[in-house]
Amino acid sequence: MHETSFLSGTVFWYTISFVIFFFVMFRYARKPILGALDAEIAKVRDELNKARKMRVDAEAALADCYEKQKAAKTEADEMVAHAKEEAEKLRIQAEIDLKDLLVRHEQQALSRIKQAETDAIAEVRAHIVCSAVESARKMMVEGMDSSASNKFIDQSIAEISKLASVKAAG
Repeated sequence: MHETSFLSGTVFWYTISFVIFFFVMFRYARKPILGALDAEIAKVRDELNKARKMRVDAEAALADCYEKQKAAKTEADEMVAHAKEEAEKLRIQAEIDLKDLLVRHEQQALSRIKQAETDAIAEVRAHIVCSAVESARKMMVEGMDSSASNKFIDQSIAEISKLASVKAAG
């Protein structure tokens, strides 16, 4: 059999080439590779810090929104309560105004009725006076005797009573 030396074996040369490759890589490529890795690590740290800061800002904004929402709800509740109070005041004032208006209308109606009664009485009196004057004139013109005069006075009184009852009914 033939003897192979240690230096002629492929395993030996693979091992040597592997060691040289790692030595060259360690010597010349280590700094650029580690620099690139450090830059990537720094970039990831910056992004994480930014993300944390954004999260804190978002939580603060959310808390602010909740606070504003609570304040808006409180303000809306106060506005509703104030509107209800105002509506109640307006309703009470409207009732008072309506009662005053009804009282005024009633007083005006009573005043008109009283005026109509006064006018009717004045008209009846005027008619009575006219009738009495007419009766007196006829008595003077015709020269009536006492029995005719009494009859004429009774007719005039009946006519006046009839006029008074018609005016009172109307």
